[in-house]
Amino acid sequence: MEYLLGLDIGTTHLKAGLFTLQGEAAAVRLANTPTCDLGGGRAVYHPEELWGRVSALLRELTGMLQPEDRILSIGIASMGEAGLLLDPDGEPLTPIIAWYDARGKDMVDGWMDSFGAHRILGITGLAPDHIYSLMKLLWLKAHEPKALSRAQKWLCMMDYIIYRLTGEFATDYSIATRTMLFDINRRAWSAEIAEAAGLDLELLPAAHPGGTVVGQVTEAASQSTGLERGVPVCTGGHDHLCGAFAVGVFEPGKVLDSMGTAESLVAAYSKIPQLTADVIKGFGVGCHVVGNAYYLLGGIHASGLCIEWFKGEFSSPELTLAKERGVSIYDVLIEEADQSPVGAQGLMFIPHLRGAGPSDPNPDSRAAFLGIREYHERKDHMRAILEALACEFAYTLRRSQETLGLEASKIQAIGGGTKNRLWMEIKAAVLNLPIEIPAVQESTLLGAALLGGLGAGVYRDEYQALSETYRLLRTYEPEPELVRQYSDIYEAYCEVLPLAGEISRVISRHKG
Repeated sequence: MEYLLGLDIGTTHLKAGLFTLQGEAAAVRLANTPTCDLGGGRAVYHPEELWGRVSALLRELTGMLQPEDRILSIGIASMGEAGLLLDPDGEPLTPIIAWYDARGKDMVDGWMDSFGAHRILGITGLAPDHIYSLMKLLWLKAHEPKALSRAQKWLCMMDYIIYRLTGEFATDYSIATRTMLFDINRRAWSAEIAEAAGLDLELLPAAHPGGTVVGQVTEAASQSTGLERGVPVCTGGHDHLCGAFAVGVFEPGKVLDSMGTAESLVAAYSKIPQLTADVIKGFGVGCHVVGNAYYLLGGIHASGLCIEWFKGEFSSPELTLAKERGVSIYDVLIEEADQSPVGAQGLMFIPHLRGAGPSDPNPDSRAAFLGIREYHERKDHMRAILEALACEFAYTLRRSQETLGLEASKIQAIGGGTKNRLWMEIKAAVLNLPIEIPAVQESTLLGAALLGGLGAGVYRDEYQALSETYRLLRTYEPEPELVRQYSDIYEAYCEVLPLAGEISRVISRHKG
């Protein structure tokens, strides 16, 4: 049997999967991403620990292969922005700084004042935000100048895994876009930005389109992973865009809801949308993983994380019940939330555990439950979280529709959140749009694997890859009565959101 192998280096989980050439998942393995929380909004990944877990996942998969089986290629998806510095011997000089690490906040205002927000937008398609790699590099320059002076390369997460597999320094256009150092007009690193930042362009890896063979599995990587030496390794791309590719969201007018730890709206364009600094506030524009397509991306930084946080901090009784019944705790939480009425008895949640997204791109915005009364139970809190996440996504979508004329007749959704029936029903009602769920649940993994297939020549182009692998699982249609009820709730959410933002600003000023 011939397989395509995909890797997904995510914020919460690391995943590896074998797929048939028809897009069927033959085997998928996952492990927790080894995150080290340093406190104060800082978080890192230790490179050797990360590689050890990726290697272990690959050994699990290769150990399942029969002698006649063959892996044709490897494609890699990953979170964006996170990265590390390597010395001239290829050894880490720093840990991998998480995309959401707060240290870059201190660099944003000064950089934008000196370079110009409008100028940076025109080159990179990005508006001011601390998450981008450039802000991490500027922080290192200010606080760890010795490490930066010794550095040979800055590698984002996908790039680092490519390096460990092949010994080559390479990235793709979609990951490069998330650094704030890439000129999306020329599809090349920006000498202008690098010079203004005092950075050497040689610090950055060669950038390629998604689905480009950039190396082969080395003997050392073969020993670590069980992969056959010489297997082609290809650029995949930013995880949300790999998922978009797998469900066909690379043509104009198509919209993706990628539901992971963070949630992203992805809309495809044939050319760079004409944006102003006011319009793009909270959104990003960049190069897609396939063809000459571009994308608009706006995200909820802590979507799935809100549910994970509530589960971990407040759901001990549900965890006990789930163990007694032999079911997932998520099943119990959804079952309980379904018993709470629409509107959660007037309880409202603001899902800003990691700051606000396009609704108000304020990294200091805080999450909050509002309207708590003595009769509210955990089931109401859980339902309020799901309703808030649906409203936040609807706000993001409608902002893009109003400012860019984006039209959507349906939403295609991928990621772990699509397994949450109640969440999907609420979201379809808030959006008043049908939501399609693909048959292959691991769309990001599949997209990475398909990009590997493009690089290896398995498919003629992205259209053939899609036509041979995409299948629909189900569609959530908006229920008319729920649409009516959630219309009022969404309106209330939009009124409360800026007020909650002001409360967060007061707290930030007086946090001591």
